Amino acid sequence: MDGFITSLSGITTLLNPVMTFIMLMSVVFFLLYLREKVEKTETYIRSIAISLQQIAQQLSKKE
Repeated sequence: MDGFITSLSGITTLLNPVMTFIMLMSVVFFLLYLREKVEKTETYIRSIAISLQQIAQQLSKKE
């Protein structure tokens, strides 16, 4: 029984840095994913702003 508990503690000691590394990698990939989404949203909002500006210019030319 003592050997089993010792081997179990060895596994958990080894598992801790592995889980920390996996967590850090997932945080990095999530931040990269968020950055990509923010860039796409910025592009979308800029295109809407340009379209609204063009519409405003066309309406001001008609008057």
